[in-house]
Amino acid sequence: MSVCPPFAPFFGFAGVASAMIFSTVGAAFGTSKAGIGIAGTGTFKPELIMKSLIPVVMSGIIAVYGLVVSVLISGSLRAGNYSLFAGFIHLGAGLACGFTGLSAGYAIGFVGDSVSLCQL
Repeated sequence: MSVCPPFAPFFGFAGVASAMIFSTVGAAFGTSKAGIGIAGTGTFKPELIMKSLIPVVMSGIIAVYGLVVSVLISGSLRAGNYSLFAGFIHLGAGLACGFTGLSAGYAIGFVGDSVSLCQL
């Protein structure tokens, strides 16, 4: 029986933080970039504003994914019985979710901005 190191939960909490932070930053970037496209579309063709809201909603869902993963990771954190292996697994899961949300928000933002300009 091995003793779990006291610093092991740090890596789990780092996974929770990275899932939340990176996916939220991606969602914020996607929302802002797509919002710029909505403003441009609304100037010339106001009837297309409702169609232009789809990328903004998709960007908001990315932040929800980060929240769900961080809640799942934090639910498995137990004081005193948390191995270093579990900490690294949770860190990897949080980084994977966070960076995926960051890149997806980036892509949704640019596509939402460029599609809005193509509709003109």
